[in-house]
Amino acid sequence: MRWLGPLAVLSLSACAATSVAPSPSSTPTPWATSPLSIGSPGPTTASGVPSAPAGGAPTGSVCRSPTEHVYHAYRLQVRNPCLTLSGVIDRIKDEPDGDYHVRLHLDPPFASLVNSANVAQQGGDLVLEPVCIHAITQADAVSACAGYINPLAVPARGTHVIATGAYVLDTDHGWMELHPLWDIHPG
Repeated sequence: MRWLGPLAVLSLSACAATSVAPSPSSTPTPWATSPLSIGSPGPTTASGVPSAPAGGAPTGSVCRSPTEHVYHAYRLQVRNPCLTLSGVIDRIKDEPDGDYHVRLHLDPPFASLVNSANVAQQGGDLVLEPVCIHAITQADAVSACAGYINPLAVPARGTHVIATGAYVLDTDHGWMELHPLWDIHPG
């Protein structure tokens, strides 16, 4: 396994240091802005999920509301409102709703964040969706991006990245995503 340094953290919104990383089968979590860093590898809970180290939340969180600039937000079940993870970009595709559909092959500490639909329909990758990133041709998505142009620059295919977004279940497709994606950079 490759060491990714101090940026390889899993950020979780939490009120207590006993919070753990979500699983695709966990219940939705209300939105919050204060992520808690979870080191990986490191101490784990009885279920094998990384446990919270002392030290509190990182500063300068990029996390916002999981419904911001998302059309038909009801279709996304929030499992964690602010999650940071890493992997390698496998594919980038323009979608008619103005989003990119980015497939990310997760690094081993995050491999459990995909479900069977990710495996069957997305090559085992997690889907990342930076919203309002290009021209919209899907009529019902236009209002969600009105007056907003996403400044994110998605690195090229094959780039190892660190990404932060709302970890959600897309109920229309059944797979797990970071949607919306708020930050992505080589790392």
